Parts: sequence; structure tokens; C-alpha cells
Amino acid sequence: MNLLVKKFGPLAVVLLSSILIISCEKPGEIGLEINEENGVISTHYYETVLPTSVVQFDPRKTRGSYSIQAGEYFNNDFGQITSKSYSWLSLQPEITVESDAEFVSFEMEIAFSGVEGEELQSNYKQIIDIYKLDEFLDPSIDYTRVDELAMEASPLATWDFIPMVNDTLQTDSTYTLTLDYDVGETLFWLLKDQDNNTVFDSDTTFNEYFKGVAFVPTTVNYNIIHINRDRVVFRLNYNEFNSDGTPVKREYEMRLSPIGFHHIHSDLTGTSLAGLTPDNSFFFPADDYRYMQFGTMIGIHGDLTPFLDLTDTLKDRHMIINKAIVSFGGVTEYNSDLKNPQFIQTYFTDELNTWPVVDETGRLDTALAGQNFIMLQNEEQVTTPGYYRFPQNSKIETDTATDLSTYKVNLTFFLQNYYRDKFYSETEPFLEEKLQVLFFGESSVLYPEMSPSHVLTSPMSLPKDSIRLKIYYTIPEIQE
Repeated sequence: MNLLVKKFGPLAVVLLSSILIISCEKPGEIGLEINEENGVISTHYYETVLPTSVVQFDPRKTRGSYSIQAGEYFNNDFGQITSKSYSWLSLQPEITVESDAEFVSFEMEIAFSGVEGEELQSNYKQIIDIYKLDEFLDPSIDYTRVDELAMEASPLATWDFIPMVNDTLQTDSTYTLTLDYDVGETLFWLLKDQDNNTVFDSDTTFNEYFKGVAFVPTTVNYNIIHINRDRVVFRLNYNEFNSDGTPVKREYEMRLSPIGFHHIHSDLTGTSLAGLTPDNSFFFPADDYRYMQFGTMIGIHGDLTPFLDLTDTLKDRHMIINKAIVSFGGVTEYNSDLKNPQFIQTYFTDELNTWPVVDETGRLDTALAGQNFIMLQNEEQVTTPGYYRFPQNSKIETDTATDLSTYKVNLTFFLQNYYRDKFYSETEPFLEEKLQVLFFGESSVLYPEMSPSHVLTSPMSLPKDSIRLKIYYTIPEIQE
């Protein structure tokens, strides 16, 4: 049946109390009117496994992400996941240091805000090295998760600690590390010599000299550590002297700048995802599972064309779509330190499996051309088809009785519009007509570098047969 030429006949409206599942739209608003004298409605249900595959998207920029994370962990589904963070240092307002001041030490305070990976064990030591960069961190470059920078041969310091199970004080604790003395002393003399040296004039001139810092995991790591950026302080400690020669302790602080990026890598060797490549190609894991992962840009492709199989069986009959969802059931819960996405978002895509797709035509206003990301919209924000300014966030739901987690993507409004030919245009074809979608977790297409989805590495897996298209619909029938 050709949906693009489907037209509904003149029917009048009737609401039957026997219909248990109803659309959020009134029947008249979706183009159906049923004659009250001879019209009846029969309720039907259609369910099928949604054809899906796994895709890994092209590396997208991680520059400017607010979080700092470093570490690695192993997961049977996603292999060895490693994260490094690179950052500029940000200076204090101008401080004058007395000419007779004496350098004491160079140190850093650091605190973590959480972990991701294996469930914490009390005797698991985490070790992260803090390096001075040997390569300039250029703020004009859109660094991505695959990029790395050269570091000096020896670390400024090594941070080793043991996050204790159920120890709530750990995330509130501050660790103080002694940094390389020679590096600190050199910085101190530059700080004193401001009349002849501009290194401390601005963040830019300082980092052109210093180049930046890196937080890098060692081989002894069981988790990725999320570091509280606001509580990372690099400090030059020094003494100034009163007129009687009494030393007075002073300090000059440098904090982490918003300029930085993350390197995020997963070694998929030996997993069901081995062979997956970041070129948006369709990948079908041999274990018949489907996978999604934030930081490594792994998502799920879905094919909604089974909807056409349903409409083909209707022949010349007309359908009211009461409810339509894609249900993600049987979601694997790994552990309390490796959480599933809080919600997933749905994007329409093209023949190249591109994500995110931008509507270059601008459906509402030509001034908006190239600004509309083609996403499944929030049904509470009813807008013109083809203009998706309010994306739908499909939240995870956990059944407390079975402890099974499910996502439900609401397609009702979209398929109602699709069935009414709202996405048909000979001059400017709508991407939604292709019925090809991508599911990705908690993503921000407008500001991807600021989104946790491109920094965190939270994974999700589920059997492919548990991703199902479910449609509740009614058929109005004219009785002679």
C-alpha cells in the first residue's frame, strides 16, 4: 500500500468507552471521523522485533568538556576502556611577589567526585600520573576522543589512593601531592620576574610556555576516576619576609582552565564488538546482542520499515494509531559504578547513517536552515512535522519486582503524522520518510563537547530480540 497517496474517507467522530488504549490525540485531530449511526471500531495490536545493528560514529570533539576523568577499566562487552584528560592551567589575578621571596614547594590539591568501571573493592589501589605537556594544547583545534598530546618523560607527580567501599568521606576528601621541585622553582622565578617576563600576564601566554597538564592512568587501574575540577589546585608555596626577617607563608594558585579535551579509547579485542569501526558502518555482533556506549560513540541503528508491513496488510482499510513505541527490554545492569544511560534520544538518519543529521532546508523559516537537528520530538511540545526543536528523552524505567530495566521510545505522534502523509514533499523530501533512526544516549548535538555523553563511558547491552516495535491501533468499519 502506498502511504504517500493514502487519503481518509469522510467519516464522523465517535468515542467508544470500550477502547482501553487511546491516543493522546483526539480521533478528529488525526483525520478520522466515524459515523455515529453505523460506525464501529475494532482494537488491534501489532508487535515485531525491530531490525537493528550497532554503529560507531565518527570521532566528535571533546574539547571544552567540563569534567576531568582519568583511568581505565575492563568490561567483557566493551573491552579495555581508557580515558585521559588534558587541560590548560588558569591563573589568578595579578600578584606581586617580593624580590627577596624564597621558593618552598610546588604542590597540587585534588579531589574525585565518582568512579566508573568495576565495583569498588576496599583493597583496589588507583594510580594516576599527572604530567606536564610537551606539546602545546591549541585552543583553536577541535580535539576529539582519539587525539593525544606528547608529555614530558617524567610525571610531575603520581597520585595513588584507594577509594573505599561505602566511605562517603572519600568524595569529600582532598589529597595533597608534592609536585616536581625543579618545575615549581622555575615557575616561581618567572613569577618573580614579571618586569622582564610576560609568562604570567595571561592564561594564553602562560600556557604557551607551560603547554598544559595531563591526567593519565597507569597500568594499575580498575576504574575511571571522575575528578572534581573545581577542587584541583596547583600551588606555588613561598615565603616572604617581614622587616625583622620573620618568614610569612605565601602561595600562588593555578586552577584548571575550561580549555582542554579528553582522549577516550576502548580496545575491543576478544569482545563481540571486535571489528567495529568508527565510520558509521552497520555492524552485526555475532552474539545477537546490541550495544550502546557514551564516550566511544557506539549507538544502535533501527529500521522502522516493519510499520509498512503492517499498513500493507490493511489494504483499503483505515487505521487510527492509538499508541506506538519502540521498547528496549532486557537491558543489562552492570553494577552500581557502571550505570546505564539515564535516557536515550532518537535521531532520523540518511543513507550514510550520519549522526547527527541536520535539516539544511529549514522547514519553518529559511533563516533557520542548517539549525534543525532531525530528532524524534517531545510529544508535549507539538510542532510542525520536520521541525524538532524539543527532542524526546526516553527515560529508563526499572521494574522493582523483576529488577529489569526498559526504555520506551514514543513514536505515536510521529507515525500518526507519517501515516497522514505529513512527511511527503516532492520538492523538499523529508528525511523522516526513510524510517531509518539512530538511538544514542543522553547526547547534545548542539554542544557535543559539553555533553556527558561524549565524556563518560557508560555502556548498555541487550538482546536484539528485546528491541521491539509495538503498535496499538483501531480500525473504523462502515456497516451497511
